[in-house]
Amino acid sequence: MKSIISSMLLFMISLVISGQETYKGQVKDSNTKEILPYVNIGILGRNVGTVSDNFGNFQIELESKYDLDTIQISMIGYKSYIKTVKEFKKEILKSDNILLDQEITELSEIMLSGKKLKEKTLGNKTKSKSMIGGFSTNQLGNEVGIVIKIKKKPTYVNQFNASIASNKYDNVKFRLNFYNLKDGVPHESILKENIILTTDIKEGVFSADLSKYNIVVEDDFFVSLEWIEDLGKDGLMFSVGLFGSPIIERKTSQGDWNKVGVGIGFTVDVEY
Repeated sequence: MKSIISSMLLFMISLVISGQETYKGQVKDSNTKEILPYVNIGILGRNVGTVSDNFGNFQIELESKYDLDTIQISMIGYKSYIKTVKEFKKEILKSDNILLDQEITELSEIMLSGKKLKEKTLGNKTKSKSMIGGFSTNQLGNEVGIVIKIKKKPTYVNQFNASIASNKYDNVKFRLNFYNLKDGVPHESILKENIILTTDIKEGVFSADLSKYNIVVEDDFFVSLEWIEDLGKDGLMFSVGLFGSPIIERKTSQGDWNKVGVGIGFTVDVEY
């Protein structure tokens, strides 16, 4: 009994020393007070982050050593909440509501010529079942994707495809992201709205029609899938190949991007 009590005391002391506490809240629209699902929350460049659930609720563990770092809460279509971790802690203790202001953006005009467009599939076309890979962690906000090199501009993105080698889940929900590039890594989202995808495919190619999103690119871009619901580890694997565009991933929301030496089986169907 004494050893158990001692262990518990040591555990509690270690938590106090580290200054780690769990902060909970809910993200809402500042005007309508509507809940905002799947919002990215994290410390910039620290791989400490999460994603709000379908009801806007989130929880994040923050150590005191990060107090002077910057926490960012962001969602497509809204202005980002950017504060120091210390400021965030004070605010969340006063009110567990985080309010985001809508960001008004003008939709770019899409010019269509009368000529017939050329169709092409770009990306890593591997459908291997012997070489497989998946999300690097089970942390919410974990992203994995590849750079897509276009042939001609403008390029119209019509469909996303992922080669699933194995899926042990009943149903999987992702966020599909598109970013422009800076210094060869993802920089800023080029989307005007969230793209949430679900699939129950156990093996084979999962495709998503993107024609209604009017995604037009003028340069090479990055496409990724983001883990937004906790379903447990090691239940989903994609086809992987040694050649093609290498994987670029980040552990969680607002974390740093890292390149991996192999390519994951993601492609996009385009016209140009």
